[in-house]
Amino acid sequence: AKIPCTFAPWMDLGRDPRWPRFWEGFGEDVLLTSTLGEAMTKGFQGSDPSDPNHIAACLKHYLGYSFPLTGMDRTQAWIPERQVREYFLPPFKAGVDAGVLSVMVCSGEMNGIPVHANKYLLTDVLKEELGFEGLVVTDWQDIHYLHERHRVSNNYKESIKMAINAGIDMSMVPFDLEFPVLLAELIREKEVPMSRIDDAVRRILRMKKQLGLFGQKIFEPNDHPLLGSEEHQQLALKGAQ
Repeated sequence: AKIPCTFAPWMDLGRDPRWPRFWEGFGEDVLLTSTLGEAMTKGFQGSDPSDPNHIAACLKHYLGYSFPLTGMDRTQAWIPERQVREYFLPPFKAGVDAGVLSVMVCSGEMNGIPVHANKYLLTDVLKEELGFEGLVVTDWQDIHYLHERHRVSNNYKESIKMAINAGIDMSMVPFDLEFPVLLAELIREKEVPMSRIDDAVRRILRMKKQLGLFGQKIFEPNDHPLLGSEEHQQLALKGAQ
């Protein structure tokens, strides 16, 4: 069956060789990362993401993930606003301008605030300033980590409130059955406004519609005989080279 989305392209700048995920990006240059990330986004999505040969792209990891002070993964980054805007934000703007359908959020903290709880970065900058109309998704388990790792909340329920109000639209963890129950409680308690839920649901449904998931049968491998074929393998090899 076709998986209609992927968690790429990687838009983080590789500016510190100590960082263990350095090799996954396009390098240290802002223009190169922006250009290749934009091209990959357009290649993934095509002119019609619902086409069986295309999928939704996802920019990651917004924002400042690749430049932690210690060089260790998922640790704090301290990046002045001027550097954020001159170096780290432009690749994501290029992806948004290219029409990317989703953005994944940085697992760490930037300037003392976990990005999953940073309304300024997620809502004010990404959604409003850059005009991103797509889906903002967490990295794995990161709403939990607001309490367990970052220690900025008293419990998981408070973490959900912080993340959703900051601008998170979807939690990546698909089998967390506690999440929707606690979120519903927060809505009834008016701790999370219905306007925020409406915005998240609208973004999720828009992406599903763009992918043609409504009124479409489940994909079967035989529908796409070239999927995983030698021809596609050679094309993937060429792209990697």
